[in-house]
Amino acid sequence: MANVTGGKKKIVSEINITPLVDTLLVLLIIFMVTAPAMTRSIGIELPEPKHASTAERTTKEKPNFVVIGINPSKQFIYEKTAYAPEEFFQKFPLLIEGIDPEKIFLHADKRVFYEQIIELMTFLQSQGHKKIGLVFQQK
Repeated sequence: MANVTGGKKKIVSEINITPLVDTLLVLLIIFMVTAPAMTRSIGIELPEPKHASTAERTTKEKPNFVVIGINPSKQFIYEKTAYAPEEFFQKFPLLIEGIDPEKIFLHADKRVFYEQIIELMTFLQSQGHKKIGLVFQQK
């Protein structure tokens, strides 16, 4: 039969949503699979109970950290004793002998130059200490 509209084809102006739905379903599946992996890999340390057994308390009594201070006079303070930088760098391995600190916390006065903090951190890293933290006071 002949076309009634004079031989011209009629243009279909509908959007084909099938590929769009397919793409959305694939994305949904990807997010559903990866979401649990993202929540497991953020490295949260859960708190321990306050009342530990006596066996656990005796092993935790020995501190496994060291606190080093830097005052505005360019001195390093360890165990309430001030040292000149060169003296501290020489004596530090002897000062922490037997402690084997897991972490080192640096208390630096706000007037201390950044350069001195970096010098101390570089020295501590060269001594094999990788966990070094800067302590600050919150307002």
